[in-house]
Amino acid sequence: MARKVFGNSLKNAMGEASPSEENLDTSRTSPTVARAQASIIEEDKHATRLIDPNAIQMSAVMDRIDPSDGLDELVSSIREHGQKVPVLVRRTAHGPLEIVYGRRRLLACRELGQKVRATVMQMTDEEALIAQGVENNARQDPSFIERALFVAGIIRELGKTEEARRNAQTVAYRALQIDESLVSRMNRIATGIPTELIQAIGPAHGVGRRVWEKLLRLCEKDGAKARLIAAEIPRNLPGPNRLESAIALLTATKPSPEVNPNERVKVGRRGNRITIDAEADLAPRVEEAVRKLIMELLDRGQDGPE
Repeated sequence: MARKVFGNSLKNAMGEASPSEENLDTSRTSPTVARAQASIIEEDKHATRLIDPNAIQMSAVMDRIDPSDGLDELVSSIREHGQKVPVLVRRTAHGPLEIVYGRRRLLACRELGQKVRATVMQMTDEEALIAQGVENNARQDPSFIERALFVAGIIRELGKTEEARRNAQTVAYRALQIDESLVSRMNRIATGIPTELIQAIGPAHGVGRRVWEKLLRLCEKDGAKARLIAAEIPRNLPGPNRLESAIALLTATKPSPEVNPNERVKVGRRGNRITIDAEADLAPRVEEAVRKLIMELLDRGQDGPE
């Protein structure tokens, strides 16, 4: 069932109405995306094998903020029932195997000290990222910020030039099956909020784009403060509440320290010489008050004693 869901999701991501490789619709996709579809559809034709999980490296683009979150349950399941669904790995240009999807299954097998069932395929960077995005959307419910971080990771890894950046955006919206206009907004959010603050908040499942955009605007106003408050967010709160806490910390204003009024205006005397030191905001009013007092004293002197 999972494989069927993944296949259907992949076809939707590629804009396909038919699973036939001979009828790939390249009018709406780049050649890279079209090749990715043909390559991934072939997956079921490849036999799985058992591989040492320590021989498989993680990819540069992560799709979860914390892949180990909830891992204990998966470890228990694989220990009791075995690994039912293989992971997908590919050979990199420099030789080692790299995970495409199934990171948590890979981590669980590492923890159990057992080999991991895997399908090995030849895939380009673009093909691997599309497969990763489509499969994870079909299997789990990634939060908005995790999807945004995945978009930013694709653009970072593939968008080294302006032309490559355009292709990376195509890969991103095909992989996540989102509107193309949303890609740049998600990338801006993921790159504009300090990494340490995102890590402190966590996935925040159930929180949509608008709240994250509100946090982004606050971070853009004071990036240094945004990085500092990461350490102040309570880790025992649920993700959505941590996000609310971050916004509250960024919008809070520090109360002005109480100042003794006598310290704002200082009057000194040496012989017949009187000096007045006033803070800048009070100086005009102090000057006006002194002049008024002097005039009153002079007027009284002219009138003589009562």
